[in-house]
Amino acid sequence: MVTNIRGELSPRKIFLIKMSEISIIKEKKNNIYSSFFSDNYAYKFLFKSILHHVISLEVYENSKNNGISFETICSNIPKSIGSRSSIQSILNEALENNIFFKYQSKKDKRIKNYFLGDDFLFMINNWLKKEQSYFKNINGNGELK
Repeated sequence: MVTNIRGELSPRKIFLIKMSEISIIKEKKNNIYSSFFSDNYAYKFLFKSILHHVISLEVYENSKNNGISFETICSNIPKSIGSRSSIQSILNEALENNIFFKYQSKKDKRIKNYFLGDDFLFMINNWLKKEQSYFKNINGNGELK
C-alpha cells in the first residue's frame, strides 16, 4: 500500500478503496435485483431470500462429499435466519424444481442427504467464478483483504 511519510494512506488510495467497496456493493445489489427478473428459476431460487441463499450454500458445500442431512442444515443455520419448518419448505421447493436431489445416506439408511442438481451446480459454479473474477479485478489478486 502507498502511504505518506507518517505511514497514513494517501487520499487517492483512500478514494480507490472506497470506490472498490462501492463497486462491490453495487455488484451485490445487481445480483439480487436481477435475479427477480431472471427467466432462470435456479438463479431466482438462489437469491429469493437469505434463507434460500444459505441453504443453497450449505448443500453446495457438502454436495461433493456425502451430501447434507436436514438435521445438519437445521443445526448449521441460526434460528434467527430460519425455522425448521421454513427450512423444510425451502428444501421441498428445491426438490420439486430439481434444484436439489435427496438420496439415502450410505452410512445410515434412516437419513436422507441433499445434493445439488447438475444444472444448479453449474449455475452456482459460474456465479462463483464471476464473483472471483470480480474481486480479482478489484483487488488485483482475487483475495479479499
